[in-house]
Amino acid sequence: MKKILCVGSVTADVMVKPADSIPEPGTLQSVESISVHTGGCASNAAMDLAKIGVPVRLCCRLGNDRFGDFVKETAQEAGVDISAVVQRDAPQTTVSVVCVQSNGERSFLYYPGSAGAFCTEDIPESAADGCEIVFVAGAMLLSGFDGNPCGTFLQKMQEAGKYTALDTGWDFEDIWLPKLKDVLPHLDLFMPSYDEAVKLSGCTEVSEMVRFFKKCGAKNLVIKMGKDGAYLSPQHGEAQVLPAFSGLTVKDTTGAGDAFCAGFLTGIARGEDFYRCGILANAAGAHCVMELGASAGIPPLKQIEEFIASYGIEKEGSL
Repeated sequence: MKKILCVGSVTADVMVKPADSIPEPGTLQSVESISVHTGGCASNAAMDLAKIGVPVRLCCRLGNDRFGDFVKETAQEAGVDISAVVQRDAPQTTVSVVCVQSNGERSFLYYPGSAGAFCTEDIPESAADGCEIVFVAGAMLLSGFDGNPCGTFLQKMQEAGKYTALDTGWDFEDIWLPKLKDVLPHLDLFMPSYDEAVKLSGCTEVSEMVRFFKKCGAKNLVIKMGKDGAYLSPQHGEAQVLPAFSGLTVKDTTGAGDAFCAGFLTGIARGEDFYRCGILANAAGAHCVMELGASAGIPPLKQIEEFIASYGIEKEGSL
């Protein structure tokens, strides 16, 4: 199976549940739980891949602090190769306070920290050695790397024969497309969420978004649509909507998009066709939302395949 390099956004997530409202100033409100987890698109995807059974290396920047140590140790314990993780004295490790509502939806209070400071100089020369797939996760949140630096890096990876993929985070700076114009021409696979794709393309119809991104240079497109599944548009072949798996008990949607990406890249690493990659992606996302935390619900590949088979989906079939 091909090894994957995950590059990008990493955080420590302080998860508060339920967080349906904010207490009035000077008052106190009890909650069911407060817990600390690893978060951020790159670490989420890397840990998910490791749990599935895909060889993966993480490349990110952390602070020299307790949150940074926690993230690094947790990723290593999950089976992630952390040889390309760097820690600096400043700024501090990125932290998100994840406010999980009773219905599983969430909102974030975000400190950009080390992820915002991540730059090309934080990528070791040997980071991609032995990796055939390079995935930039959490673009739009990497202020020191977004734009031309990321495009130059991905161009270098493609020239080295790597398969390049990227997903986006929510651009709190509200810049959007200018951060990606130098990146899209060097992507074999682009996997934004629907809401992010709206902001990037100015389109609301999924088919129009896909045309826009392909005109910008991206080869293969996947638009993540949450409970509505995903829109798949391969470079060669017809576009198709894959509905999400039904009948799930949703506990927490945190990390669902990252789990989807991990499932899709699992398929790429195994040489699956584009649509089978989408089925694996939906299944990984389904397991994510059934547990609290970004990676807690992700099982080994064998269990994911059994889950897919339980829905009557054959190896060569599609939803």
